[in-house]
Amino acid sequence: MKILLIQLRQLGDILLTTPAIRSVRKRHPECTLHVLTHSMGKLILADNPFLDEHIVLPSKGLSENLNFLRRLRKERYDICVDFMCNPRSSFLSIVTQAPRRIGFETRRSLAYTECVPRLSGSDYIAIEKFRILKDLTTTEQDIRLDLPFAKKDSEIGRKFVHDLVSETGSTFVVCLSPTHRRDDRKWPPGHWVTMADHLALSFNAIVVWLWGPGELEEVKALQERTKLKTYLAPKTSFRELAGLIAQCQLFIGNSNGPSHVSVAVNTPSIQLHGPTDAPSWCPNTPRHRFIQSPSRQMDMDVSTVINMVEKVRSETPFESASRFQIFESLNVSEFRPQL
Repeated sequence: MKILLIQLRQLGDILLTTPAIRSVRKRHPECTLHVLTHSMGKLILADNPFLDEHIVLPSKGLSENLNFLRRLRKERYDICVDFMCNPRSSFLSIVTQAPRRIGFETRRSLAYTECVPRLSGSDYIAIEKFRILKDLTTTEQDIRLDLPFAKKDSEIGRKFVHDLVSETGSTFVVCLSPTHRRDDRKWPPGHWVTMADHLALSFNAIVVWLWGPGELEEVKALQERTKLKTYLAPKTSFRELAGLIAQCQLFIGNSNGPSHVSVAVNTPSIQLHGPTDAPSWCPNTPRHRFIQSPSRQMDMDVSTVINMVEKVRSETPFESASRFQIFESLNVSEFRPQL
């Protein structure tokens, strides 16, 4: 059997698809399993041991795209599962000509041979993806996110945190992720600055500001506004960022890519949500909490977040960073006996 899973973007959505990938492999260990994403998916799926191939959607070029569509058709997939069900992904599903094409009930339902109704209530997206898989998955819903990284990817974060602990004497490292590609999903800058100072003063926390490509100046401006000393994270690759977050005792951030990374490496986290539906994006476990602004704007006050920090500290055991999920830790042989 040959199966294609489609999840074109964004980083968080692709990461939230990894439990589904693992579950399909567990249910059908002998199948050929491909996943189709935009190029950003390489950051998540490179070396994923449960995949036979990660296929990247061409970014531009008529000739390249036509060749890609021909390739999809020639693959002769038995089953195509579209997790997105948007105009592009539904078109690609049709192109595969797979006898079984599964998607959610939308205006594009005619693209699929089987449609799954969406639930009216909110459910964690990683769990929602199990519903669309139908008989392709196991009855067990293991929602752990797979972001395997090698030991070398943890070296920058390990040294950075070790040096800060040696310098300050504190062992409570809190990383803050104040960015988002959409302005309406960012907690106000002044609130981030106030909270950073409060964490450093009241909790004796080592406060580390996280940043990614194109975000350095924005985050640096926040760091420079704090009254107490806080720290700017070093430049990292995506997997080195995972290694750094794994070294921290707490993550606080907007609902963005790093917030899902914190779940993947199991660092206790607090996600801040305004217009986004918090239960859909956070597993809401003792280790991973969310705060949903009642007005659906990013206007929750600082005291609300600080109270959640105190709650997490009192109810969650904090470890030193020893939770590294390296490639060898994924027990692939359990699902793929032929390997």
